[in-house]
Amino acid sequence: MDATAIIRLALVVISDRLITILALLTSFGLGCWTMWGMGWERVTTLAIYVIFSYLIVQTKEKKHVHSQSENS
Repeated sequence: MDATAIIRLALVVISDRLITILALLTSFGLGCWTMWGMGWERVTTLAIYVIFSYLIVQTKEKKHVHSQSENS
């Protein structure tokens, strides 16, 4: 395995994990913002954001698992 393949694999793993971590951190921050000044607009915003970020993370994780099963 040459160096570029190893670097490419490392970047794919880091980007998948980074998307998951960023989704969790931003959801937490938005949750804190929602609890600081309660209102139905903020709760709705939090719910929509968390649902879409969860779907994005799920599709990335499924794609990552699917590509790993094809490689083995």
